[in-house]
Amino acid sequence: MQSSPVRGLRGELVYLRPLEPADVDVVHRWYEDVRVQALMGDPPISRADRHRRYEEAVKSADADVFRFMICLLDEDRRIGRTDLFDLDRQNGSCAFGITIGEPELWSHGLGTDAVNALMDFAFGQLRMERVWLDTDALNERAQAAYAKAGFTQEGRFRRAFYQDGRWSDDIRMALLREEWEALPRARSWELAAREYEA
Repeated sequence: MQSSPVRGLRGELVYLRPLEPADVDVVHRWYEDVRVQALMGDPPISRADRHRRYEEAVKSADADVFRFMICLLDEDRRIGRTDLFDLDRQNGSCAFGITIGEPELWSHGLGTDAVNALMDFAFGQLRMERVWLDTDALNERAQAAYAKAGFTQEGRFRRAFYQDGRWSDDIRMALLREEWEALPRARSWELAAREYEA
């Protein structure tokens, strides 16, 4: 496998790289899948609108938003995306979101692996104190992946989402720096160093 500096932000199974304009078609395909769309809560948009949004996002020089594609290490295949946003540098906190866009790869530990790599970036490089997320209470698979990555439920906002004719709750989860530091796993930079030494 060819090494690249981008693979420095990696887990055991996946690596993260910056979002590129060429990614928009695969992301649009994911969001057209009803299984993925059901978990997103965003209304469907046209391919042209998605292209416009992603071109703007990729070109954006916003230092407070980090957008990544999630790729399989062994295949170099794009399988999802993840973002850090709402950075509050004064208070050391930010939010994150993640989508594994290939349903056949759900429940294989890839989301947890991507979350681990992203948290290494958030806490190790950006020096955050707290990273938080919101997820639909119906998305138990995601909640399990976040808990496996060390996140703790902080709250529940009742009837916060309305989709497909029903209400559901919003679950707020967060990970603190001290909790991240205590996780017994190799960090992204350690995994990258092993790859480069091989």
